[in-house]
Amino acid sequence: MIVVEVQERGGELRRTQIVGAETTIGRHSSNDIVLQRVNVSKRHARIVRRDDGSIAVVDLKSTNGTFVNGRKITGPVPISRDDTIYIGDFWLRAYDDLEPPPLPYFARDPVEHRLLTEIAERDEAARVVYADWLEDRGELERAEFLRTQQEIAMGPPDGARLEHLAGRLRVLAASIDIPWRMRVARSPVERCGVTFELQCPKDWGKLEPTDREDVRYCGSCKKTVHYALTVEDARHHARRGNCVALDIGGARWAQDLEPPYGRFVCRRCNLDVGPSLDACPRCGIPIARMTATVGIVASPR
Repeated sequence: MIVVEVQERGGELRRTQIVGAETTIGRHSSNDIVLQRVNVSKRHARIVRRDDGSIAVVDLKSTNGTFVNGRKITGPVPISRDDTIYIGDFWLRAYDDLEPPPLPYFARDPVEHRLLTEIAERDEAARVVYADWLEDRGELERAEFLRTQQEIAMGPPDGARLEHLAGRLRVLAASIDIPWRMRVARSPVERCGVTFELQCPKDWGKLEPTDREDVRYCGSCKKTVHYALTVEDARHHARRGNCVALDIGGARWAQDLEPPYGRFVCRRCNLDVGPSLDACPRCGIPIARMTATVGIVASPR
């Protein structure tokens, strides 16, 4: 099933689920997705699922054009969930909603299973016991990873010490598999826009597990939190209004999860970097900055 997200500049995000192989977009009411603005043609574009299962967008000879990541398209263009389609005053995203959950980490014996279960139940003492258990088995990097996390979580140290510990976690993470990191992570929860008297845990390790390894539930905020491996993944969730916890292995930069989304895009690799950078942190080329005139999205400068 294809999910299409639509947002008008300054408006609310809305989602449409598409069952068929083709979705038409335009100003006329006969379209599957109706965008009622004068800078949208009656039949402007369509989104199709191709024979190989991929998704593509096609411009239908519209007056003002269809843009993908700031580039005007002239033929069918394959898209992923991180690509942004611009039509008049609107931006859209289309993606397959049938993505499989990440592979879980399976405990190797009953003792490890019990310890991981206790950690999932927010038992802080179990983390210390698990670190000792890992060390006894010769798994020194995992044991150090847990203890370093605990030192940060139990009371944030001063700036220099915190920077050292965070750097050490990143080094350790490079040699530890992601499913295990996801089970024991203590990444801070970000992009939580809820303001209230209640205390949000702000800690992935204190949230309730769900049936997906990469999704947990915050009982204080009454919201789900998504675990992201990269800033690109985190921005994908943040633009949908979701809270995120970013894996320690992901490269970070200033204001990397801040809006606007889809307006500061790398010309080469289509990375949406956010408002603070002039060059792409992935490939180093200048960032394309989207501009808008009279409601028509123009090519990047």
